[in-house]
Amino acid sequence: MTAGQDRSRGDPGTGEPPPRRVTVAHPRTLAALGSGELATGHAPVHDDLGRQTPLGDIYLRSLMRSQLRLGLAVVGTLALVLGSLPYLFLMTPVLRDGTLAGIPVTWLVIGVAVYPVILTLALVCVRQARRNERDFVDLIDRS
Repeated sequence: MTAGQDRSRGDPGTGEPPPRRVTVAHPRTLAALGSGELATGHAPVHDDLGRQTPLGDIYLRSLMRSQLRLGLAVVGTLALVLGSLPYLFLMTPVLRDGTLAGIPVTWLVIGVAVYPVILTLALVCVRQARRNERDFVDLIDRS
């Protein structure tokens, strides 16, 4: 490249137009641009999904990644709660040695108290997964 040339403005000697700039953005950022044709001239997102274009694949992978993160967070929380129970029983003599109505407290915690925690995590997971999917549909409808 010579001193007189600037890549951002093209080559003045040959009259070539400047190279086309491409903006790479997260799907939520693109949704903020508005409905219909995007500022970059692309067709709406639902067309990209229907035709299985690379852009549509990016949107689908984004949804799958958010669902995977949610699933891993729920499984990690459950593993942390259940995995900490043996340590809790070991460090707390009242729980380890106590009985309630002739039944050891450890058995009550493992056999009864764990299930509301699992149910709560399941409900949170379903609610958040539906929210992720609703956001995805809203993104597609806005584009």
